[in-house]
Amino acid sequence: MSISLVHGTKPAGLEVKTWGPIFRNIVFLGDYEISMEDFLFAVEYVLTNADLEPDDPRIDFVKRVQLMQEAPGLNPERMCLRVPR
Repeated sequence: MSISLVHGTKPAGLEVKTWGPIFRNIVFLGDYEISMEDFLFAVEYVLTNADLEPDDPRIDFVKRVQLMQEAPGLNPERMCLRVPR
């Protein structure tokens, strides 16, 4: 599974992928392979390294993360995180 980044990313359509179980601790960002730990460290840095701006998208993102719950995963007997709809 992958997503394309289209909200101002250059180059447009840059793909982000994760899959498992073999690559479960790797995030693929375009041609780069980033460990899950480094990816999450970068997310924390982006969330906390600057003062909040009016209508800052980080606020809504953190709220969505806070709503996440464990749910049945795509693979048998596995769990994943989901945001309730």
